[in-house]
Amino acid sequence: MNTLGQSSAKIKRSALLGLAIILGTGGGSAAIAQSVSAAPAAAAVTSEQSLGVYNQFQKYLKNSAKTPYSLIQARNYLLNNLKRADSWRATVMVLQLENAQKARLNVFSEKFFPEKVQKAIDAAYRKGGKETGLTYSSLLKYITDNRVRSLLTESYGYGYKLETSEGMYYPVMHYEGFKYFKPYIAKDIAAYIDLMATDSNKPALSDAAIIIPWNELINRTLALEAFVKAYPTSNRTAVVKEKLKLMETFVFYGSNNTPAYQYGAQGEPTAIDPELKHAYEKAVLNGAEDSSVLKTIQSVLGMLDASGDKWNGNIEKLLRNFIQNG
Repeated sequence: MNTLGQSSAKIKRSALLGLAIILGTGGGSAAIAQSVSAAPAAAAVTSEQSLGVYNQFQKYLKNSAKTPYSLIQARNYLLNNLKRADSWRATVMVLQLENAQKARLNVFSEKFFPEKVQKAIDAAYRKGGKETGLTYSSLLKYITDNRVRSLLTESYGYGYKLETSEGMYYPVMHYEGFKYFKPYIAKDIAAYIDLMATDSNKPALSDAAIIIPWNELINRTLALEAFVKAYPTSNRTAVVKEKLKLMETFVFYGSNNTPAYQYGAQGEPTAIDPELKHAYEKAVLNGAEDSSVLKTIQSVLGMLDASGDKWNGNIEKLLRNFIQNG
């Protein structure tokens, strides 16, 4: 077997091992779609056990820069052994796994761009995926090309899931799979995983359009804001702050294909989307008083009431200051 063949075989074996581990946790038939069941409560571990797990994981992680399948091995190792690490080391390893997956993602995604790969995935999705979702199991039922099958197996092994947008298919981070680690890690990172999984499971944006209801968009933004307040020194607070800024922009301006305000003849904002205003009113009625987002929404509502629901200079100034200065 040549080097390429050996590498592909190792990747496939590692990915299938990961599937076996997940099936063993009770993931069941949904496992290949990257849905992982909740892990059991963490048991007491010795310092020696914890250090051993940590050191072995570091070896896999170090090798992943040179040998792609080592990242699959690292992920599988955590799925099977994280319960034998203390909370601090477990948290560090989970964050390192996320970093490694994100670092690998852009380069790996390029393998999906060739037309032959896109056509094979699209044909499989049209045959069976539209009913069951864009899962590896549904696609592999209809894909016969060995290279494409190996690519999907590799993607599964890395812990990614597949998404489609603007007619393209590509892998993305799959935070639902990280929920397996929650019982073993620090509370702030467990909360971070929940936030990221919400958007990973159901993205807010697709093809430059907001595809979730305005109410849900606001609630997600408030959840991000609450995380920043609750965990100001978390390792992932900076990431959440960045995401919060983006979501705040959507809440107050909308997106290119889902604007918050109707466009006038010259492309200027005019009247607010009535559904968005209703969502604003509901959020203010039910929300917390210490939220900067809700206070800004309340100020915008007052200005809208005064202007007959029309965009104006006062709203523009308020939102510009809020987005820029937080």
